[in-house]
Amino acid sequence: MAGPVRRPALGDVQLDAASVVGVLDADRLRYPTIDIVLPARDEVLTVAANVRAALDCRYGREVIVVDDGSCDGTGDEARLAGAKVVRVDRSRGSKAHAMAEGVAVSDADAILFVDADCTGLTSDHLDALCEPWLAGRCTMSLGVFDYGRAWNPIVRRLPPLTGERLVPRWVFEAVPVEKLHGYTIEVRINEVVAERHRRSVVRTMPGVQHRTKRAKLGRRLGVLATLEMYRDLVAQFRPGEVRWRTYWYYLRGLTVDA
Repeated sequence: MAGPVRRPALGDVQLDAASVVGVLDADRLRYPTIDIVLPARDEVLTVAANVRAALDCRYGREVIVVDDGSCDGTGDEARLAGAKVVRVDRSRGSKAHAMAEGVAVSDADAILFVDADCTGLTSDHLDALCEPWLAGRCTMSLGVFDYGRAWNPIVRRLPPLTGERLVPRWVFEAVPVEKLHGYTIEVRINEVVAERHRRSVVRTMPGVQHRTKRAKLGRRLGVLATLEMYRDLVAQFRPGEVRWRTYWYYLRGLTVDA
C-alpha cells in the first residue's frame, strides 16, 4: 500500500524569481502557495469528483468553488466534497467574473484554475500542471484535453483556450476589469503572458474530457451556446483587441511537454 502523499519541501523545487512572482520577501524565501479555483454553474454531476481531485493535489493549499448562481445543488455537492464554496447570488453568468470572485477570496501566490465540468481528472493531472511553475520553467502552465494521438500534437500548439491553467495571481490581476467577459478570459490571460514575453508550458492530460454544452443543454441549445462562445472568442481578434502577433509571442515562449 502506498504511503501518505508528502507535500514537497522548499528544497524539492528550484524557484526562478522571474517566473514565480511574489514568493521572495526581504527576510526569507518561502514555499509558494497555490489555491485551486473552480468556477461552476449547474455542474452538480461532475463538481464533486473534480473537487476531490483538487483536494488530493499535493501542491494545492485550498480548493475554492465559485457557485455562479447554480440552480441544481452544485454548491452543496462541492461543500460536501470538501471545498470552500463562494456563492454568487447575483450571477452575471460570466466565467471570467466567477474566476475573479475566486481570486478575490484567495491570497495565494498562484491560482490553478480548473473547470468543474471535467471528466476523468485526477490529482496526478493537477500535480503535473503545478510542477513546471514551481520549477521556474514557466509563468503559465496549461493542461489540454485528450483528443487522441492524431490530434493532440496539433491541439498543444493552438492558441490555448483551456480552463485548466496555473498562473501567478499577478497575471490574472493584470487583466483589465473591463476585459473580464465570459469565456474570453482565457484569451486575455494568454495576452498578459505572451505580450510580456513570458514562458508557457503545455501538456495533454491523458484521459481528461469534459461534459459538452450539448450534454448539458440538449442538442439544439447546446449547439447555439457553443456557437455563441466561439463568436465571442473570434471577436477578440478584431482591430483594437488582441493583436495577432500575440500568438506568435506565445509560440516563441512555449514548451510542449508530452
